[in-house]
Amino acid sequence: MLDTPPNDWPDRGVSRFLEVSGIRWHLQTLGQPAHQAPTVLLVHGTGGATHSWAAVTPLLAPHAHIVALDLPGHGFTVVPASVERARNPFALAGMARVLSELLTELDVRPDVAVGHSAGVSVLLRMAVDGLIAPQRLVGICPALVAPPQWYITLIAPLLGVIVESDLMASSAARLAAGTRIVQQMLHSTGTVLSPVQLARYRHLCMRPTHVHAALSMMARWDLPALLRDSGALRTPLQLVAARGDRWIPLAPLRRAVQRLPGMRLVVEEGGHLLPEERPEVVVREVLAALAPVPEPGD
Repeated sequence: MLDTPPNDWPDRGVSRFLEVSGIRWHLQTLGQPAHQAPTVLLVHGTGGATHSWAAVTPLLAPHAHIVALDLPGHGFTVVPASVERARNPFALAGMARVLSELLTELDVRPDVAVGHSAGVSVLLRMAVDGLIAPQRLVGICPALVAPPQWYITLIAPLLGVIVESDLMASSAARLAAGTRIVQQMLHSTGTVLSPVQLARYRHLCMRPTHVHAALSMMARWDLPALLRDSGALRTPLQLVAARGDRWIPLAPLRRAVQRLPGMRLVVEEGGHLLPEERPEVVVREVLAALAPVPEPGD
């Protein structure tokens, strides 16, 4: 039987599955009808899933038609090994392409596209490559800087081995099930999660396919190329950084994004998992992004 979200998974009642180009996508559509409200696309970061927006969607639903999804291999989106080899959907450009194919199949043209962490990189790649054309992009705790030192020291040397080994992914999943490593890693984000929120991440990290996707994503990212190409961005970009974010420090983030055209950066209190910690901040920024774009000279 194919995996489905557990009964208590956030917004499970609107979950559905769609196969596009060999990938079995898990997505959720909620809020207002598409013909009555603007469409907001929600894209989570590495290691996340639709649950990342669980506290955001109830606040945003009265104002928008919401499309949320699990990125390739994450959560309950399934990428067969043959598709991974042929399409490279865990690399930034490959992920942008397959997500674009899903949106085309759904006939979804987001008015505002919202990303968290590495989801911001995916949306920037799509916008620069002409795969989406929203009126604004919103990036929450954008993963647009080099990983923190603990990652470079401990994890990066292992990625080349891990991503090629199903055994390693299975071992990591067993480690997540039998130790406090998930709690410790989430604590390192600077966000304090509730027991229910922690349990959702633990559920995902016990799945070898989810672990494989997250590690493969980290191993195959190309941020320098993205930042170089983003000089051609034509979509207004609203970024929200968190002052207590231990994964995306504020000073290097400011340096990395200062040359992005049309960029606005605000700083809020909180940690890296801001959509779960302070969903009202995310909703405020999305509603601001939904406001009409001023005409030149206004």
